[in-house]
Amino acid sequence: MFNIFHDYGKYGVHIFFVISGFIIPLSMDKARYSIKYYFRFLYKRAVRLHPPYLTALALTLLLIAVSNRAKHIPFPETLPSIIESCFYFHIPASNPVFWTLRVEAEYYIFMGLFFVLLNKFPKLTLCIAVPVIMFLSQTDIVNYISLFSYIIFFLIGAVGYMIYNKVGSYRLELACLAALLIFSFIFYSLAASIAVLFTVSLILLYKGNGNKFFDFFGEISYSVYLIHFPIGVKFLNLIAAHVNTRYYIILFIMAIILVTVIAWTFWKFIEKPSGDLSNKIKYGESKKSPQSLTV
Repeated sequence: MFNIFHDYGKYGVHIFFVISGFIIPLSMDKARYSIKYYFRFLYKRAVRLHPPYLTALALTLLLIAVSNRAKHIPFPETLPSIIESCFYFHIPASNPVFWTLRVEAEYYIFMGLFFVLLNKFPKLTLCIAVPVIMFLSQTDIVNYISLFSYIIFFLIGAVGYMIYNKVGSYRLELACLAALLIFSFIFYSLAASIAVLFTVSLILLYKGNGNKFFDFFGEISYSVYLIHFPIGVKFLNLIAAHVNTRYYIILFIMAIILVTVIAWTFWKFIEKPSGDLSNKIKYGESKKSPQSLTV
């Protein structure tokens, strides 16, 4: 079971990129975004995501300091590395999942511009811009802009948004989506392509009601992501040496419960206030919709 989590759990990141690729342009459309709001859009995203990240970073550094002091190991970070971490240019070893936040930040910079093309010139964007981006994703540009290593998955979500919101030509969008999925299979992996196919299909085809259980974990998912590694892994490392292997499943469940409780607390006092503040930043008069979007 643990091997399955290790081998396939990483594709949750690809699923998240597809969801982000879909929900961000959808929320921008609802907010009547235009290019004149570009910097306000970036500010809104920073207000929503950066304070929880900085808090999680501080928590991670504190745990590193306490753990290394107990082990009589030097603190691995320096003032320059900490400053770089504040802006996603350095990733503390004790919380390696932070790497995705740099990709997300680059995606927001990209989508603030790309969204205009999607809405104003959908056919040209799908026929010219998307193939060019697909080509660039396989060049050395990935060594300089992290987003291009995973931009295919964001584009799958973005094309899903176009289909969902009926932006352009339905057949062209389906063909582009199919091309992106085939591309993900050829240049990434079968598991990644299956994960993103399932995700975009669920987004476009599911018509049922929500579920309180999934709503709860969806609400706190960012907080879980930010703190699960330093909290969960430190807990497992601390306890595992004193527990018989036959009880590892119980230890695993305890770690999940611990992370969930701490993540909910983190969400309530750190993430939610940031989200509430971000929601007050408007572009203009929002489109009326029966469904609310919290991003």
